[in-house]
Amino acid sequence: MTPDHFEFTPVHRQLIKATQAWALRLPFDPAVARDLRRQIILQNHAHYLEAIPAYRRVADEDGIGPDADVETIKRHLLLPDDIFKSYDQRWLDEADFGKMNAWLSEILHRPVDVASDGLDSIDAWLARLEAGGIKVVYSSGTSGNFSFVPRDAAAWRLFRAASTCYLAPLLLYEKIGSPWQRLAIRPAVRWLSPETFVRASGGMGLRDFDAVFLDFSSGRTGNQALEQELAPLFRRTCFLYQTGLSSSLLRLAARGPRNEMERALLARLQTEALSNKIENHRRVIEALRRAAADRQKTFIFGTPYQFKELCATINDLGQPVSLRPGSLALFGGGWKSFTGERIPRDELVAQMSQSFGLAPERILEGYSMTEISTFMLRCDHGRFHIPPLIEPVILDEAWQPLAGSDVRGVFGFLDTLAISHPGFLVSGDEVRLVDGDCPCGLTGPAVLEIGRARAREVKGCGGIMASVAA
Repeated sequence: MTPDHFEFTPVHRQLIKATQAWALRLPFDPAVARDLRRQIILQNHAHYLEAIPAYRRVADEDGIGPDADVETIKRHLLLPDDIFKSYDQRWLDEADFGKMNAWLSEILHRPVDVASDGLDSIDAWLARLEAGGIKVVYSSGTSGNFSFVPRDAAAWRLFRAASTCYLAPLLLYEKIGSPWQRLAIRPAVRWLSPETFVRASGGMGLRDFDAVFLDFSSGRTGNQALEQELAPLFRRTCFLYQTGLSSSLLRLAARGPRNEMERALLARLQTEALSNKIENHRRVIEALRRAAADRQKTFIFGTPYQFKELCATINDLGQPVSLRPGSLALFGGGWKSFTGERIPRDELVAQMSQSFGLAPERILEGYSMTEISTFMLRCDHGRFHIPPLIEPVILDEAWQPLAGSDVRGVFGFLDTLAISHPGFLVSGDEVRLVDGDCPCGLTGPAVLEIGRARAREVKGCGGIMASVAA
């Protein structure tokens, strides 16, 4: 995940160093991290006011200027994550990407001035934006209304570099890496600047791992963007589906075909995802066995439902896969299956443990969303720990912040890494948030329970796969 070029501000650099210490359970002062985080939040607020029209209008309505404090921001300037799908759906239906550019300019800190002529699909539009220095990832609910989250090149580099800086220590602490890598990580964090640490991490890679991604081989969803960043780190990579998933096809799957050509396109997608399911599973199982035969550890990443399906196939074949010691599985993306049935976590972990020969502590779960710049990893004690780069806010039904060390409500957050789009957001999730020391050694806020807020559609990777299978 090493960026070609990146630059941290001095305050970002200090906060990232604090986050690395937090991840490795080194001496860490939450008050210092909070002060650094809030410096960035206030800097971002002033920048949003100046450069992001949609944010400025909300602030102007409440008479809030650049000298606002963090509590004022929490009470008045958290935007719903629906802002990222606040365009008119007809613009996509009619391929009016000039209007989509104008809309995107409202939530980005620079005008979107890429040409819109000759564009006939969402994928072509996203590719042209990327060529113009704007990388957009999206999430989709079962309605097919995409949330487009834009970052310019500098913001994308910051996001990638900061993610490497804290995820590498967090995972190396006890879950991945060779003994010498785990031994080297503490002095590396102590003595290397974040910039040098990122370069060293990128050069090191994970060559003793092969990777299997239970997903399409390419695409622009949040998970797919992560997978494309991770894939080069491994010796060898296998995807469940050997074809890409275009945004146009995904939207078609969710909204339904309108003519014979669209019906044919959708049929091909469903053939790949459903009719060829056993063939795809056999290919993945062979990749897992080949890695074990080569004495390679394996990293497997997917949604809960994809893991459940793969485990069912392995069980039907009656031949569990024995992965090499040190292998790891990571799932995330929601608990909704294609039929809307909730999959009990303990049952899924038991199935995965039996199918892959993994101890339960080698089966990890993550919580994130396209609109946030961090990944929250569930520890062995059931907490999704929020890194110090994010300031969480739990809101009541009136969208007012709740105080306390154990609260339930709608999950909001202030994202220090969101420098090119509004990062003070209210998600569609209802959570239980606790704050304090955890037996795993980490401290600070953590999410214990996650549910979808009332009147909000199933969203994210669970919703995406449901659309494909409908």
